[in-house]
Amino acid sequence: MTYRPMYHLSPPQGRLNDPNGLVLSGQTLHAFYQHDPAFPAGKKRTGWGHAVTTLGEGTWRHLPDALYPDFPYDRHGCYSGSAAVDGERVALLYTGNLTVDGERYATQNLVEVTDLDGPAGGYFRRSPNNPLIGAPAPGYTAHYRDPHVTRGADGRWRMLLGAQRADLAGAVVMYTSDDLDVWRFEGELTFAGLSRNLAAAYMWECPNLVRLVDEATGAERDVLVFCPQFRDVDECGYVVGTLTGTHFEVETDYTPVDYGHEFYAPQLIAHGDGALMLGWMGLPGRDDTPTLAAEGWVHQLTLPRRVRLRGGRLVQELILPAHPDMLVERVEVGAEPLRAQLIDATGDAPLTLTWTPSTPGRGTLALEKSGLVRWAECAAGEVLVTADGAAVEVTAAGGEVAFSSAVFSRDGAPWERLEVQ
Repeated sequence: MTYRPMYHLSPPQGRLNDPNGLVLSGQTLHAFYQHDPAFPAGKKRTGWGHAVTTLGEGTWRHLPDALYPDFPYDRHGCYSGSAAVDGERVALLYTGNLTVDGERYATQNLVEVTDLDGPAGGYFRRSPNNPLIGAPAPGYTAHYRDPHVTRGADGRWRMLLGAQRADLAGAVVMYTSDDLDVWRFEGELTFAGLSRNLAAAYMWECPNLVRLVDEATGAERDVLVFCPQFRDVDECGYVVGTLTGTHFEVETDYTPVDYGHEFYAPQLIAHGDGALMLGWMGLPGRDDTPTLAAEGWVHQLTLPRRVRLRGGRLVQELILPAHPDMLVERVEVGAEPLRAQLIDATGDAPLTLTWTPSTPGRGTLALEKSGLVRWAECAAGEVLVTADGAAVEVTAAGGEVAFSSAVFSRDGAPWERLEVQ
């Protein structure tokens, strides 16, 4: 018996958190992720883990960690970032963390990657010009991190950074570059039509920017995904609209990406007219799980998801293994209430799913574990439930809503069934 999933990426040992650079080479997906191999016993050494999978096959193969915090500017952590592919060139960009006499210093740095698909899993050499961005722009604190890099319509590279202003409010800032090596500060993103509630967040982490074609209209729209941090909760959501320069005209206001108990800091890359996404099935500061004491690791990533834009809303599809050796159940919900429990081989039922119809063709889907309920309104139809070790993912209404939750069977017992009552 084991808590470890087969198809959800988990660390060989220690702590995993944010997915970082994603690189798709044919059907081969390289995923980098925050990895502290000595957690919880040793000194914190957060770097970048590295694993690879084939889309549709599902299992992950671990490769040697790509980055360790061993340079003067990242001695206390190689924090989150992203990957950029420019022809044959592959580069990783990340935040270096350094703390001296209790004061934090954040820098943005570049790593050149060669032979990524080779037997060694790539060679990673930091740029001699690091740090490329040596300090936050004036008016911002050292909470200045998580570079996400994409190419704009004008051919220039755009880097978004999560930031905290000097007034301790969250923000996103933009830099641009012609070559990935020299970056210019363009300013803070401004918004028209954004929820005022976000002004209470003290930090916006892990911004992602993708441009998607709306399947309902055929129009291209910008999608900004980010993680606002409040004093009592960490969230992850998105807005849809048009980004011109540093101004974002919001058409779809802030909406959760995922409604489950554990989802944070996703990483998205363009894929056709949509995107591929991996998310962290964890939350900051919540590391006390049974996996740590029993097996020496904590946290996991979601399955890869195909993400599309439809009617101004994100639609998500789990990329299931072709022949999954995990629990995959489908139930139909409609005009009648429904209650179902996820049952393990010992008979325990640590997760309960309920459907409560409301207006014709719609209702509320809810997941409850350990007394904590997460819910979302959606259309009636098929509900897909997957359970793989400690990773449970649910989608409904053709991907209109998704839930990610870390659910622990008794002593790691295998999942047996979804029992509709």
